[in-house]
Amino acid sequence: MTVATKERSKIEAMSDKETNYIEDLLVQLKDELNEDVVSGDINALLRKCSLNLVTIATLPNIDVKPLLATIKRLLTSDVSNNALNYDYLLDILDKLVPMIDFDEVLEVYSAEDLIKALQSGIDPLSVAACKIIENSQPKGLFATTNIVDILLDILFNGKVGNDNLTGSIEKAFERLSSDELIRRRLFDNNLPFLINVKNKMETVSFVRLIDFLAIEFPLISGPEFKEAVFCFTKEEVLKSVEDIFAFIELVNYYTRLLLDIRSQDKYWALKHVKQTLPIFARLFEDTENYPDVRAFSKNRLLQLFAEISRIDEEGFSFFQTIDKDYLKIGSEPKLVNEWLELINPRYLIKNHKDLVVNHFSISGYSMEVLRNLVADEECFDSIRGKFNSEIILKLPYLEQMQLVEALTRYAYTSKFLINELPKVMSSLIGEGTADTIIDLETIHYRNSAMINLLNMGENDLNIWFVPLTEEYSTAVNGKKYSKGGETKIADDYIA
Repeated sequence: MTVATKERSKIEAMSDKETNYIEDLLVQLKDELNEDVVSGDINALLRKCSLNLVTIATLPNIDVKPLLATIKRLLTSDVSNNALNYDYLLDILDKLVPMIDFDEVLEVYSAEDLIKALQSGIDPLSVAACKIIENSQPKGLFATTNIVDILLDILFNGKVGNDNLTGSIEKAFERLSSDELIRRRLFDNNLPFLINVKNKMETVSFVRLIDFLAIEFPLISGPEFKEAVFCFTKEEVLKSVEDIFAFIELVNYYTRLLLDIRSQDKYWALKHVKQTLPIFARLFEDTENYPDVRAFSKNRLLQLFAEISRIDEEGFSFFQTIDKDYLKIGSEPKLVNEWLELINPRYLIKNHKDLVVNHFSISGYSMEVLRNLVADEECFDSIRGKFNSEIILKLPYLEQMQLVEALTRYAYTSKFLINELPKVMSSLIGEGTADTIIDLETIHYRNSAMINLLNMGENDLNIWFVPLTEEYSTAVNGKKYSKGGETKIADDYIA
């Protein structure tokens, strides 16, 4: 038997022992929960079972149905047991259900049981039903029942204030909506209901609807997209300003939509989404009539505008119009830094080159600006003359490493660093040696910079390859080595 085989056998034996231990705990839990008087130590046992269940994936040697039936009896009992922590009980249920065949779960919790639980008005019982529903196999199992409809009714009932319950419903939809039958039930059968929730614009249900749509959009296909639900009119955006928190949710929603459109290549939705985007810029600009918009949602709006600027269509014509009509980038000095930090650098260099060149400088306050501007090669070329070794080396060492790490993220900036800033390279490898740095943030940026550079390969790194490799080894492994060679190479290069 090889060493590897022995180790594998040892691990399997340990795994079997762990599984047997947990199964014994669950049997003990079932027995104690069925006692006439529940032990005062029952919550400790529940917690122990919950913590141990995360370490295994299956329960091969035990019939879990009796325990599930016991949990069901306790949850449906007219008499609440004050000694029992129902959150722990629900957590056990949540962990057990995915471990067994769903047909076995249905032997204990039928579809009718789940409907009764959801309609019971008892929050722990409804949460338990959600935990079971979200694990249904196949995922579209309940698409032909009214379970989906009931979940929507509860979610958009503004009187339901239990975050655990609404969160459980959202989680169930997130898990199940990858199934076409579920999506059809949601957006075909329930389309009038969803439109009604949207039109009422009651704050609680409206915000939940926005969150729900944000969950569903990444899962739908083009033909399933219902503009009447997923998109909001300019009038609806304006009305939402009356409740600034609803407005902020809308801003976040559109920001996430744009992210999903780009990351998932869902550009078919862009023509619908774009129609509403200018109103956000108009509200941002009109501080006289809408002072609360900037006061409470400036940062969220700036993030939205950053995403709009990344719609690289027709030479940025869409964002260029929004910029010209409303944002007027560069016209407010107090916003310049934020524009340079967030807006697509390709757009900035093509439309606001003077602002980029004249405003950017090397300092500890400009790191976010630096990270954004160097992400585009043309933009970086416009400011590369400002990277002076003497200025950089006057920064605190943490800020030096933040700057260096930013320069190592791209091939063109990395080559600039190793070819044009040898003193800065020497500072990375020599002055801030691994055995003298104790600040964790500095260590993070320094190590990340060295990893990025080493990924370039020996040919591109040239004379820096050996000292960089040795210094990274010291930083990660604590390996001791002579620094004489490294210092001489760096000194010769600088000279």
